[in-house]
Amino acid sequence: MSKNILAYALFAGFLLLAAPALPAQKTTDLKRAGEKQFANRQWAESLTTLGQYQQEKPGDLGVLTKLGICNYHLHQAEKARQYLEFVLQKNPTGTDPDVHYYLARTLHGLSEFERAIGAYKGFLRVAGDKHPLRANALDNIRRCVGGLGIRPNPDVALVENLGDRVNTPGDEFAPLPSVNFPNRVYFSAARENCTGGRRNAEGYEDLETGQWCSDMFFSNRTNSGWNYATLLGDLLNTPRYEVVLDFSSDGQVLYFFRGFTLFSGEILADTAGRNAVSSPAFSSPMLPEEGDTAPFLATDSLLLFASRRPGGQGGLDLYYAMRTDSGWTQPLNLGLDINSPYDETTPFLARDGRTLYFSSNSTRSMGGLDIFKSVFDPATQTWSEPVNLGTPVNSPGDDAFFRLTADGLSAFFSSDRLDSYGQRDIFMVYFKQEQMEQYTRRTLFAAAAKKTGNAATPGAVAAKLPESANFPVLYYNTDNDILNEENRKSLSETARLAQLFPEAKVLVCVHTNETGPAKFDLYYGIKRAEIVGKALTDLGVPARNISLKSFGSAYPVARNVLNALPNPTGQRLNRRIEIWLASAEEPLPLTQTVQRQIVPQEMAIGGIMPTETRFKGLTYKVEAVAARQVVTNDALAMYADLMIESEPESGSYRYSTGYFRAFAEAAAHRRELQAQGFSDALVTAYVDGVRVSRADAAGLVKKYPDLAAFIKN
Repeated sequence: MSKNILAYALFAGFLLLAAPALPAQKTTDLKRAGEKQFANRQWAESLTTLGQYQQEKPGDLGVLTKLGICNYHLHQAEKARQYLEFVLQKNPTGTDPDVHYYLARTLHGLSEFERAIGAYKGFLRVAGDKHPLRANALDNIRRCVGGLGIRPNPDVALVENLGDRVNTPGDEFAPLPSVNFPNRVYFSAARENCTGGRRNAEGYEDLETGQWCSDMFFSNRTNSGWNYATLLGDLLNTPRYEVVLDFSSDGQVLYFFRGFTLFSGEILADTAGRNAVSSPAFSSPMLPEEGDTAPFLATDSLLLFASRRPGGQGGLDLYYAMRTDSGWTQPLNLGLDINSPYDETTPFLARDGRTLYFSSNSTRSMGGLDIFKSVFDPATQTWSEPVNLGTPVNSPGDDAFFRLTADGLSAFFSSDRLDSYGQRDIFMVYFKQEQMEQYTRRTLFAAAAKKTGNAATPGAVAAKLPESANFPVLYYNTDNDILNEENRKSLSETARLAQLFPEAKVLVCVHTNETGPAKFDLYYGIKRAEIVGKALTDLGVPARNISLKSFGSAYPVARNVLNALPNPTGQRLNRRIEIWLASAEEPLPLTQTVQRQIVPQEMAIGGIMPTETRFKGLTYKVEAVAARQVVTNDALAMYADLMIESEPESGSYRYSTGYFRAFAEAAAHRRELQAQGFSDALVTAYVDGVRVSRADAAGLVKKYPDLAAFIKN
């Protein structure tokens, strides 16, 4: 007896023992019930019922085929292959196309591309010309050919399933990393005991044939792994379908979908800490009731989404729209560089504003939806050819909803690959090193297109962005009137501009009049900067996009004392907060003016350089110490150009001194500080007032060659 025949003989014995003995029931009833469950896509129930029938009446090839298909849908790939190959071995001239198709799908899912091609061809031989899966089989042959050439991604260290505390035999999808909690992920799931119960395709309750509605969940990661998933709550999860979509830039607003089906509903916005019973609708150019889906808010003013609206390339296409003073612009198609006659969906734009991740089931994929990456070139106004992320990120299944984490070291996505727990599971990618597109903020692709008068799509009109802006200086008498009505109006306009130019840092520079020891004026200044920073974050500016700086009384514009008497007018002019936008990567397409009050000639101090001019180009300072409270070491007072730097809500203050245009000068000053006992002193670099890391500096060294010494140090 040959090995193959022996294997099939052993498998035939397995079939007789595959299902447990249960109370007697008429075999005809078992078959009828199992086939009804099969028709209703109740795979687990059908597997059990038809397994009982197989035990009573072994050898029915039609039943064995259905058992194989059930196992395929339940991700039991090896069992599915055994059943389907057994059927073909017993009936090699059979004309049931389902046997060939699902054997092909199983082999395809196992990445056995060459064998899958043969099985798809077997399906094509027996399927009629009008079979609904014929075109899919032809495309899958092309995908298998492509899969043979797709290699492992060398940047990926590991792809890991989040485990059975998050994933179940149900459907988990749409992972959304928290903006404010780095060890939390939100996601959607349609699984047993979801709030909406089982519903049919029309959205009506159907306990017999319906599928579970989706709810919204979150999970926290601890040292021992991911915790059990938690429902978001009764106010958000209802008897309808709910799907998490995105957060606002500051993480305070959750956007989510709600509908009686997954293909018709509305997008709502839930604000953290709200008291309202119902969430308001999100006003956007999307039409979810007509099938627009998968929105991604790259910033609060740039929206990407997928749509089947007329005029596209076919299937789902990716579109974008920008929010301006007059509302959202008309959505624009991303064009042929990105879209194909197949589906492109679940877009994600990295923080650099130009690196786009999305999923596509075009014949460039190795199976269903694969995750691709493309980069926008503002010089040529084109997207690069999308690159398949390769294995182990992609699989022969559907891989979608890719989202990089804020640190660029990992990403979440969902996949229905055959080694998952159920339909789709949530997975995590760990990269060997950070993905730099999450570290560099540049002009958004849509705004970059405006510089040349073009848009990312040939013939389209880019969203109108302002070309100039005035930033009135905020004057104050006491801390209580920093946020007076006039200053609040100015901050609102600053926040609006910051959202239109999300690649920019908002520089908040606080000056005081001289009231006592410099160390206290300096510290009072950074506390006032924190008041402004909090106001800006409340207006929607991400804290990471705000840089707070205090210079104390070091740079007065008017004399505090005039003719040996206190000068209240001069003191008031020195109590000022100067704000503007800056980007280290490239100049903003925005002419900015910092509007100061005119200083009377008799009290003006000559030779004082405006702060924004002082920081223009490349400068260096030396950070002496980082602390969480006021530093009272008087040794710092002997140095000029003192500054405290911080970010909103960080509670950390970096004290620096000096002002240099060359790294060598800054390095000498650092050695001097170290000799004074500041052993942790380090040189810090700034481009146009924005502090740059060594990783940032690597991309700027061509423009500023002196940064090479900073990088090596």
